[in-house]
Amino acid sequence: MRYNSRYPAGRAGGGQAVRIAHISDTHLGYTRYARLCPKTGRNQREVDVSEAYTRAVDAILERDVDLVIHSGDVFDSIRPATHVVVHFLKQTARIIGRDIPYYGIAGNHETPRLRATTAALEYATIVGARFVHGYEPDYDAVDVSGVRVGLSLIPHGAVADREVVVTPNRDDDISILVTHGTVPGLRIRGHELGEVDLPGHVLDGNFDYVALGHYHYFHPHRRNAYYAGATERFGFGEVDARPGFAVVEFDGNGVKKIEHVPIPCRPMLDLPRIDATGMDAAELTEAIRERTDREEIDGAVVRLKVVEAPRGVAGGVDRGLLRELRRRCLDFSLEISEAGAEEAPPGEAVVAAFGPLEEEFRAFVEDRRRSGKIGQRFAESFLAAGLDYLRRAGEGTRET
Repeated sequence: MRYNSRYPAGRAGGGQAVRIAHISDTHLGYTRYARLCPKTGRNQREVDVSEAYTRAVDAILERDVDLVIHSGDVFDSIRPATHVVVHFLKQTARIIGRDIPYYGIAGNHETPRLRATTAALEYATIVGARFVHGYEPDYDAVDVSGVRVGLSLIPHGAVADREVVVTPNRDDDISILVTHGTVPGLRIRGHELGEVDLPGHVLDGNFDYVALGHYHYFHPHRRNAYYAGATERFGFGEVDARPGFAVVEFDGNGVKKIEHVPIPCRPMLDLPRIDATGMDAAELTEAIRERTDREEIDGAVVRLKVVEAPRGVAGGVDRGLLRELRRRCLDFSLEISEAGAEEAPPGEAVVAAFGPLEEEFRAFVEDRRRSGKIGQRFAESFLAAGLDYLRRAGEGTRET
C-alpha cells in the first residue's frame, strides 16, 4: 500500500502541484579528443560538458520547480580537477540561492574505491546541497510548499549490497527513491568499470517516484520510475540520445506528469556507412567527400565507417581531404574495414585504417586518468602529443 496517497487538507496551497527537477549523469570533468577550447585553453569536450550543466541549471530555474534531485555521476572521475568542482559549486549555488533544495547521490564514476577516501561530492555541502556518497542508504525529508517529501537516497556504493532494503516512510506525503544502476531487463551498450545491476527488490518499495541514474537516455522503466538521461552525449553509442533532464509533477494522487526537457549540446553525427566494394582510392575519396558534404559537420563530433574496402585502398585516401575534415570538425573519425573483415559489436573498436588506433590511445590514456595513475594535466598533454604524432605518421604513409 502507499502511505498518505493524498496530501492532507490544506497542504500544497490547497492542491498546488509539486514540481521536481530530476537531473543525472552530468559527468563534469569528462575529456575527449585533443582539441582545446580557444577561450579557456582546456579540453573542448570538458568545456562542452560544463556548459551543458550550466544550460541545465538555466532551464531548471525557468521552470519554477520546488526541488532538484541528481541521480548520480555528477563528476566523471573520483578526483575531478579543482576548476571542475568550482564550476559545479557555482552552478549549484544558483539553485540553492533560489531557496530550492538540492539532493543527490554518487554514481559509479565518482564513488571512491576505498571507503576511507573522501568523495568530491562532499564539497556540495559548502553551498547547501546534500549528496549521499557513502556505502549505506540514507534518508531525509524536506518540506515543499507544505508537503513533506521523503527522499530515500541509495548511492552507488550501497547498491552493491544485494541485501539492501528501503521502504517509504509512512509520514511522507510524497516518497521518492533515488539510485544509480541498471534496472532488470535493460541492456546498455558497452560496460563501465564499477557499474552494477539494481536488485529488483530495491525498486519494489512502492515509492511514488523512482529517480534513476546511469543510463544516458530519458527512459521509463515503469510508470513512475524514470531515467532522466544525461546532459551531454559521451560516445557514438548515444548518438541518437536527446540530452536533458526530467521535470516530475505530483498531485495528491502521486505522479501527475513527467516531462523531458531537452538542452542543446554539441552535434554528434554517425554518417551513413560507405560500402567500398570494388572502389579504388580515388573513388573512395570522392565517396567520403560526398558523404561529408551532405551534413553540417562544422564543429561536430563525426564518425564515418567504410566497409568492404579492397586491400590497400585505405592508404590511398586523399590526406588533404582528411586534414580539411579534421579542421572543420571537433573530431572526425574515419573507420575503414577491409573486405572480409568481421565487424565489431556496437561500442567496441573496429579494425580500420584511420580512427581506431587513435581511439585505442584515447582509451588507454583515459583509463589511466580515471584510475589515478596519471594526473589530469599530464593526461591532456600526453594525449594531445600522442594523437598529433599518430596523425602525422598516418599522413606520411601511403600504400604502394
